[in-house]
Amino acid sequence: MVAMVIASIILGYAWSIYSSGSETTRHTVAQSQIQSDLRIFLDHLETEMMMCYAFNEVDTENKKFSFYSFSYGNTPLEELYYDSTGNPRGTGSDSDSKLKVKKMEFIFEDGKLTQKRTPGYLYFLHKPWTFEEGSGNAFDASESKMEKVILKDITDFEVKGYTQLPDPSSDTGLSITPVTPETATATTFISLRIHALKDEKSSSKRDEEIEIVTKFYSAIRLAEATNPGYFASTDSEGRY
Repeated sequence: MVAMVIASIILGYAWSIYSSGSETTRHTVAQSQIQSDLRIFLDHLETEMMMCYAFNEVDTENKKFSFYSFSYGNTPLEELYYDSTGNPRGTGSDSDSKLKVKKMEFIFEDGKLTQKRTPGYLYFLHKPWTFEEGSGNAFDASESKMEKVILKDITDFEVKGYTQLPDPSSDTGLSITPVTPETATATTFISLRIHALKDEKSSSKRDEEIEIVTKFYSAIRLAEATNPGYFASTDSEGRY
């Protein structure tokens, strides 16, 4: 009986150590998976932002934003300056000058972040801008129309947009102002806060949780804001 008691105690300790080790391993793997999912999303978004011509929407209240990203490469200048007959394109509000872009939309709802991609053409001199969905045949397969959930188990998603302009009177030399849904096209950069939580719904398991705060710039909008009035072949004011 003494031997049985001692054996039970030893087995109990062994099981406790095994369970603790298994839970630690499970938690580490699950936490790594959440971090990996977020990192893949942020890396992908950073790549798209490198080709971001301008933001289309930044809606903090409804937790969504969208922007126009150059498709594959910038539209050749001759397509901006001349039509198919060789005549110069106009630069007024009724101009037919257009950029080949992808409209990238990100919408948070019910704990999921959905991404929509729509290839098309942006008439960037129209006021307001006009977006025309393009034919799939004119775009690479990797830029075709798409909609999918890219993140799950998200408890909070916060996006805010800001303009950034030179301001010599400021201590930092910059003037940074929040945008509204009506002024979203003036956005220079956005800030993102993502809080992910996977509730295990069990007292014996630890929840997986992570929070990330970061920001993304539109390089083109930043260049225009930093160097106002300089030559730009895609100037939205028509200053070729």
